[in-house]
Amino acid sequence: MGKYIIKRILYMIPMALCVTLIVFLIMSFTPGDPATNNLPITTEPAVKQAYNESVGFTDDLGTRYLNFLKGLLKGEVLSYTTRNNIFTELAQRFPLTVKLGMLGFILSSIIGVSLGIFTAIKQYSFFDTAATVVVVLFSCVPTFFSGVLLLILFSVRLNWFPTFFTLDQGIKGIVLPTLTIILGSVPHLSRLTRSAMLSVLNQDYIRTARAKGIPERKVIWKHALKNACFPIIMVLLSGFASVLSGSVVTETIYSVPGIGTYMTGAITQKNIPGVMTCALLLSLLYMTAMLLIDITFAVIDPRIRVRYQK
Repeated sequence: MGKYIIKRILYMIPMALCVTLIVFLIMSFTPGDPATNNLPITTEPAVKQAYNESVGFTDDLGTRYLNFLKGLLKGEVLSYTTRNNIFTELAQRFPLTVKLGMLGFILSSIIGVSLGIFTAIKQYSFFDTAATVVVVLFSCVPTFFSGVLLLILFSVRLNWFPTFFTLDQGIKGIVLPTLTIILGSVPHLSRLTRSAMLSVLNQDYIRTARAKGIPERKVIWKHALKNACFPIIMVLLSGFASVLSGSVVTETIYSVPGIGTYMTGAITQKNIPGVMTCALLLSLLYMTAMLLIDITFAVIDPRIRVRYQK
């Protein structure tokens, strides 16, 4: 098991490098340069050229990418915009992104898994049909669209919540960003939980347990849910990484000063090292979540653990 974990961690290194390389090439071949995107429009061309040279944007592609990798190894990647260490800037924003993501993820998990379990138990009932229609409807709505609708309805029209993220107004300041995360995560969680529960509830051992007179609550919670937990655990762990990755959209809509707004600002300012560092961080979070899924499965299922020990 230990060898497998080490091997998976080593696999993460080339995958992370591929992510940074792809982002680097995309950002490099898009129009614009740091000087044009950051300096006033009336700036002299000579000043713009000097600015681009000072940040290293005029170097060839290979040199710029190697300089980024050297900065990663040293823990000091300089921003094209502020000339500060990007890791220092992200360290100030990362806790807020994690806190908001954790809050949305916990609420989404409770609502989504509970809804999936109850719709599976009440299959073909009015509750199941109504919940399925609502879930499918929201699963078809992109996060940015639902976020903008919530902003227009509850902030602009009803004036119940602020139009931007703030901690000064207590719970009011985080309601809409959290609700946007929930609306984007609950449909997927509930649908997968429902499918996993239905596949288990139709098994012979469930019918046998019921025939023996075991109480329905014990059949559901001890027998069915225990065997349906594998796909649920998988979607929960990957869902947390997806929530953090999707923070780019949510944070941009509500002006949350986290990783998401930093990344969108870096894209606008042609701050290539900033975009690459954010993409690297988010990809590492997702790959770590995938590793945790495999480890969790091995801990729960002895058959998988034996396979890893070979």
